[in-house]
Amino acid sequence: MRDFAIVKSIEGQRIEVVSLVSDACVRCNSIDCAKQGKSFHVINKRNLPLSENTIIRIGFPRILNGFLGLISLLIPIFASVFGYFFSSSILSYFELAHTQSLRACVVGMFFVASSLIIFIISRTDIHLTHPEVLQIM
Repeated sequence: MRDFAIVKSIEGQRIEVVSLVSDACVRCNSIDCAKQGKSFHVINKRNLPLSENTIIRIGFPRILNGFLGLISLLIPIFASVFGYFFSSSILSYFELAHTQSLRACVVGMFFVASSLIIFIISRTDIHLTHPEVLQIM
């Protein structure tokens, strides 16, 4: 993740920053073409010397990103297993024949539905923790 922000205010441990949004190339290190986005709070766990109007790079801890990636992978798999074991009940409820192809369709629907839920949640601003200050630019 390569997100840049400008420090707007520092009140003890609460650091308010404004994100820099750029439509330029991801590999571009120039932040002159960026515009300001919305403000939010970050954590300075590394105790970097920050001051107002400083440009910083922010992100989430790697272990948290890895854990969330693993969860995003395992939830659709568990949903598919759940769909496999309960497909007979679901097919009986809708009075459908218990064929292997319909059972596979139920498993596929559980997989697609759980993957869609993970995708929607990942596109929201819901986070378990605040981003960290990674580097002063």
